[in-house]
Amino acid sequence: MDNSSIQKLVEIAKMYYNQGMTQEMIAKTFDISRSAVSMYLTDAKNNGIIDIQIKDPSKNNEELATRLEKEFGLRRCIVVPSGTHNKKALLRVVTSQAIRLATDLFTSHSSIGVAWGNTCYEFMHAFPENTDLCDVSVVPLVGSSPLLTQENQLNESIRLFSDKLRGYPMFIYSPGFVDTMEDRQRIVESSYMQPILDRWKHLDYAVLGIGRLQERGELRQFRSGGRNMLEEIIRCPDMAVGDLCARQFNIRGEFIDCGFNQRLIGIDEEGLRGTKHVLALAVGGDKVLPIIGALRIGVIHYFCTDENTARQVLALLETSELPS
Repeated sequence: MDNSSIQKLVEIAKMYYNQGMTQEMIAKTFDISRSAVSMYLTDAKNNGIIDIQIKDPSKNNEELATRLEKEFGLRRCIVVPSGTHNKKALLRVVTSQAIRLATDLFTSHSSIGVAWGNTCYEFMHAFPENTDLCDVSVVPLVGSSPLLTQENQLNESIRLFSDKLRGYPMFIYSPGFVDTMEDRQRIVESSYMQPILDRWKHLDYAVLGIGRLQERGELRQFRSGGRNMLEEIIRCPDMAVGDLCARQFNIRGEFIDCGFNQRLIGIDEEGLRGTKHVLALAVGGDKVLPIIGALRIGVIHYFCTDENTARQVLALLETSELPS
């Protein structure tokens, strides 16, 4: 096979497997038949150009998981094989394994707290209906998000999740963040908030996403390979790198004493520390710094991620550059 033929096999393989083009689209591009495209793909496999590997998400990477467990004192860590770099697909796969863990943890006649965001929405949406769980109260861990996207409409997600658990939902009818301390005091002292506040003190389980601070341009540069964010953290270790239940924390694993956190309508650090079982999920290179900060807080007992993210977390810790 000459070099031009090999290059054509490579181009067709990239179009099909990397770019997601159909065989029909490829056939039109090269002005060949669809059956010819199929033959080219077969030839590419036979000549070692295509190497198909099956990544079984149920297979935990025990080596990486054990290292994360020891580093952060976790009860259990699940590191799912990374078969894709597509973050949405990764989140679905990691969530499926987090749900397997959660179905073993959750018990009937209990309480589960959840936060807003893509991760918790995916967890609640994918959670099966055919479990034996019943009489489970589902509690929001933070007030309403200013974002109107489906994954941030926490009360509706909680209602649907509680139906799956044959339990009952609890709702917060207030924003997650208010302008003044007077507004916050008025809300937390209201009669409708008292059952929520009491439940936050006695939670059995919590399911959390680890948030990143999207508004920071430096973080976007860090995700694309720059070091501005890391250098800024080294200079100013008290800066916020992420959030749990919208409550901001720094790289050392400390919730920040700032106006935003003070005016937040959400579960506080004491409530999270008092929760018996806290499960967190996070995937993607943009979550590496938030993951390190969140796990250092010490409130998370179970953590689920993917191989690529786990490797990035451990590699950054090994550089000894991060403040501790």
